[in-house]
Amino acid sequence: MVTISNRVARELVYGGHLGALGAPSFAASCAVLMGRSPTIALLLMAYLFTYGAYMMNRGSEVSEDSISSPKRTSYLASRSKYLTPISLTCFGFGYLIAVFSGYIFFFALLVPLVLALIYSVGSKKLQGVIGARRLKDKLLVKNLVISVSWSLIPIFVGLYFNAFPLVLLCFAPFIFLRIMPNTIFFDLRDVKSDEEYGVRTFPVVFGLSRAYKLMDALDVSSAAYLLALIGVRLLPFYSAIMILLPAYSVFYRWLSRRPKPDWEFLSTVVADGEDILWGPLILLGRLL
Repeated sequence: MVTISNRVARELVYGGHLGALGAPSFAASCAVLMGRSPTIALLLMAYLFTYGAYMMNRGSEVSEDSISSPKRTSYLASRSKYLTPISLTCFGFGYLIAVFSGYIFFFALLVPLVLALIYSVGSKKLQGVIGARRLKDKLLVKNLVISVSWSLIPIFVGLYFNAFPLVLLCFAPFIFLRIMPNTIFFDLRDVKSDEEYGVRTFPVVFGLSRAYKLMDALDVSSAAYLLALIGVRLLPFYSAIMILLPAYSVFYRWLSRRPKPDWEFLSTVVADGEDILWGPLILLGRLL
């Protein structure tokens, strides 16, 4: 018997909401760092744009996901034909809120939509530019695009508040260094489907061992970057609590290397859950 709590949990995880909640958490952490209180409008826009991008991606990857994430694919099967309308609705509501926050902010937010389209849907014109129809089909381009997209959040938050303190610009590379190993981790889960569909990811091309080494190097780099910025006082001392994020990443990768890992749980719950920790962690650090 499926209880209400189980249904909510499945919708949260397989419905894509858990992953989308990471963006509001990032936005909140940026607002706290610049001494502002994150508004409901800011957090809602971050969620809507991210969830819209996720649904667009889910709608374009049904066949691949049936191999790499069968539970999620099965759960979304009944709404598969609605994923694109859901995506467009999310973007529509997001832009409706954004237009009241200023025209520069509104037009800047066209970037996530463009990136979502060329990442998930693609274009024949891209074939001649990068040698692939979609950004996600090119070696490491997918990882870079996702990481750059998330690292733009401080810029969007700055535009929203009409302020660009140096702390925001310094925070963006840290976000990039944290998201990169996360994207490669998902490539580990998707190795079987990526090989079958000819998607050239880092684990597919260079093997699992090198993929793990690269993720370790990125974790060390993000930790070193954070501590360096704190050392030269470009980030406040309380942000040192964010050092827990690379430690968390190392922990779930250690779990993935144990016999018969539950990739579905480790990726869609544990790895995606890391992003949600950003806002609470930075707020906790400031309160302490």
